[in-house]
Amino acid sequence: MTAITCDALIVGGGVAGLFALDALRARGLSALLIELTALGSGQTTASQGILHAGVKYALAGAVGDDAGEVSRAAALWKERLCEPAGDLASVKKLANSCFLWRTAGVRGMVGMAAAAYALESRPLPVAASDRPRWLDEVAGDVMKLPETVIDPRSLLDVLARRHIGQLARGRVAHVMRVGELLQIEIEARVPMTVRCRELILAAGSGNEQLSRLAGEPLSMQRRPLRQAFVRGALPMVFGHCIDGAKTRITVTSEQLNGGEVVWNVGGELAERGASMDAHEFAQHARSEIEGAVRGLSLSGFEFASHLVDRAEPQTQSGRRPPRAFAHSAHGVTTLWPVKLVLAPGIADEIAEKVAGRVAGEGTAPIAWPSTIERLALADRPWQSAQWSLLS
Repeated sequence: MTAITCDALIVGGGVAGLFALDALRARGLSALLIELTALGSGQTTASQGILHAGVKYALAGAVGDDAGEVSRAAALWKERLCEPAGDLASVKKLANSCFLWRTAGVRGMVGMAAAAYALESRPLPVAASDRPRWLDEVAGDVMKLPETVIDPRSLLDVLARRHIGQLARGRVAHVMRVGELLQIEIEARVPMTVRCRELILAAGSGNEQLSRLAGEPLSMQRRPLRQAFVRGALPMVFGHCIDGAKTRITVTSEQLNGGEVVWNVGGELAERGASMDAHEFAQHARSEIEGAVRGLSLSGFEFASHLVDRAEPQTQSGRRPPRAFAHSAHGVTTLWPVKLVLAPGIADEIAEKVAGRVAGEGTAPIAWPSTIERLALADRPWQSAQWSLLS
């Protein structure tokens, strides 16, 4: 069995793990990443890719908490994405802004007012003459929000290409402490033993079991979603339909190779849909989407859905944690970024602390042996979805 010694081993090949790997290696530490299936499988490739500017969370009255943190994080993302020298400048950007529109009625007006005044990145009113055609028949106010939308698979690709030799496929089978090092046994095509100073768990829904295996157990909660996908000759739509303090639907779009467009629809629709079966959800989703985008008929378009769990640290209320989460003890750090926009910030915090603990004792740069299986990028969920025609 081959043995490797490094400063840090990261478990989990989603956006959290790749940003952690990137941050550690940028500080001169030797780090490797192991993933059970494919890069981004699970939450990352299912993400809508919106770098939220905080308005969505301000609607729920969280202006001084997660809304403010998200707003600051979005500003840092823009530097990395949009500046010519930004290290993420080559990530595919799907949109530079999102529309925010309300359903007619008092509750919608109240929600829009909260969004308009809550944060520094305030949505700007859009005159009727400047609205895209798909918003022509929306009776309520329309605003434009400076939220960037990225292709999350492109983000994974950009980060992975920097660290090809440090990424491998395998499963953590056993963790034990040997002196000042952690010894991790990895089941892979070629079994491996990794000895490291720091173990970073960034495996999303796998973190609960892994933290127990590492002797530092943490409780996790799952908040399930059923995302809706619509495919056909659709306009490119990016935005949120607001109803009171709820985001009725959130839509992002990607153009497929044949010219068709697929809508990825989340928001409250996806939260409620988690308790529905596929047929019931298709009917409900059609009603909600057509109700939010007035004048739209989905008849003749293809529809699919996808169940995904948002994995997070356990909270007393069971609601979404207010900020990114990382807990470190005895060389084991368990990480849940909670939101895509917060992933690079929490990764930088962890890397700074790890660098401080290693304190100049880092090992030389290292790579997985060439015999170990390399990782592919996971597909977007609609690529393997079961599609049906809406009549």
